[in-house]
Amino acid sequence: MSQKRQIIKRTSVQASPTVREEYGKLVSEIGGLLEQARRGAARAVNAILTATYWEIGRRIVEHEQEGKARAEYGEELLAHLSKDLTIKYGRGFSRRNLEQMRTFYQGWEIF
Repeated sequence: MSQKRQIIKRTSVQASPTVREEYGKLVSEIGGLLEQARRGAARAVNAILTATYWEIGRRIVEHEQEGKARAEYGEELLAHLSKDLTIKYGRGFSRRNLEQMRTFYQGWEIF
């Protein structure tokens, strides 16, 4: 039996068809609100993470530009940064991901 039928069945013990229909409509409307809120929350989180990754890339680039032997220093920096961020914040900070954040900043400068 579907979840919707189970909910309506529970409310139908002594309820008239109109009450059952109104209750079903209420459940549906609340479900719509929850789905809309979840989609909005996901969009907001994605926007915040995108801006954060761009900013991480900016800071890596600016830090690297102060190094003397930039190519060698940049590889060491990403390796150490990856290790330290992963220990402190968990997954998502592999050397490759940090390289992609740096590239993201370099390719999509915001003025």
